[in-house]
Formats: sequence, structure tokens, C-alpha cells
Amino acid sequence: MMVAGLAAADTYVCTDEEGETTLTNIPCSRGSITQKHNRSSRTRPQSSRKIIGYSYRFEDAEGRTLYTNLARAGKGMKLVAKRPIYYYGKPRSGGPAPVLKVLRKRVKEYRPLILQAARETGLDANLIHAVIMAESAYDPQARSPKGAMGLMQLMPATARRYGVANPYDPAQNIRGGTRYLSYLMKRFGNDIELAVAAYNAGEGAVEKYNRSIPPYKETQAYVEKVKGYMAQGMLAFN
Repeated sequence: MMVAGLAAADTYVCTDEEGETTLTNIPCSRGSITQKHNRSSRTRPQSSRKIIGYSYRFEDAEGRTLYTNLARAGKGMKLVAKRPIYYYGKPRSGGPAPVLKVLRKRVKEYRPLILQAARETGLDANLIHAVIMAESAYDPQARSPKGAMGLMQLMPATARRYGVANPYDPAQNIRGGTRYLSYLMKRFGNDIELAVAAYNAGEGAVEKYNRSIPPYKETQAYVEKVKGYMAQGMLAFN
């Protein structure tokens, strides 16, 4: 269940042993994975996104929850949250973004691997989700015209560097991609923008421009896209 409409105070992303995610202003209970939900301006999308509809969350007097795309849910149901559903752009690997139903299914399927990778690398799971969404829209068979492969669009050299024998295997791809992303975060002082820019354009490009986002339109748009997905927390798909 997702708790929405919280104030601007600290919020937490809690993930239990079954992989169910909750966004709350109360620290997570024991047995849950706790991650701070970053809502600062650095991770808010700077460019506008097209809203294609809304999802509504209702509760009855007994606390039972209903999620629907309808603004009304009958007697006894109280509206407690309204969340926009955005149009998601084409993934970097090429081709159209999947419809929301397919996207939700993919997110659910790969969430356990992403949570495991987050635990192993110390990365924010929302950052991993955001990169995968931007790179392949969760398509494990994605291949870009430049030869990048799988969920996190690993280039052959990066796959070899991190011991990924089969880039189209989701577990191997996420493990290799997150290890590389973790390396970039450490190299660039845990600056998400620089790490993401390096993931897109290469470490050398970020260094070349004095550790700043390279002046490439693709890279600048990519950074904004990842920040936008991360700000949303991917919770819209839960």
C-alpha cells in the first residue's frame, strides 16, 4: 500500500520482505528496508512531463484501500490521494515506451533483483529503477543501435569489466550495471547528476568538462529524465 500526499518533511521508502513498498513520513518498522525519499530540488524534474491521467486512492471506514482511475468510488469510500500518471518517453535503447499495464508488470518482476542490488551496492533503489526506465523501460532484451544490451544497456566493454557473461540475463545485467553505477557515484563524490551523466556519456566526458555535465543535448536530457523518474520514486507503478 502506498501512502501519498505527505507533507514536505522527511519521508521514507519502506520495503518489506515481500517486496511491498510504502512511502511514509514515519521511519520504517523492523524487517523493512529503509531508504530516505529525496524530494529536494536536485532530484525534481526540471522539464514538464505530459500528464495522461490520474490514479485515485480511496479508503473505507475499516481502512480497506481501493486504487482506481475513476474519481468516484461509491458510498463509504473516502478519497485520500490523487496521483498523476505521466507519459514516459522513449527508452534510450530505442522503440516506444510500453503501456502502463506492461510497465507495471515489468517493474514488479524485476523489483526483487533491484532491491538486492541496492542492498549490495548501497545505491538508492529509486536511482536504479530510474536508470533502467530511462535505458530500456525494463526490457531485458533491449539492444541499442550502438550495441548496448539489456535492462541497464551495458556496452560490451562494461559487461566484460564487471564479469557479465550474458548481458541479456536480468540478474547479471542488473548486478553489473549497478556495480558500475556505484563506482561512478564514488568517483564523482556521490553526485547523482554527475554519476548519471557519466553513465550516459562516459567517465572521460565528465572529467573533460571539469567534472560537470557535458554540454551534449542527449546527456543533459538524459540526466533530467533520470532525475524526473527518481523524484517520482517509481512508486506510481506499485
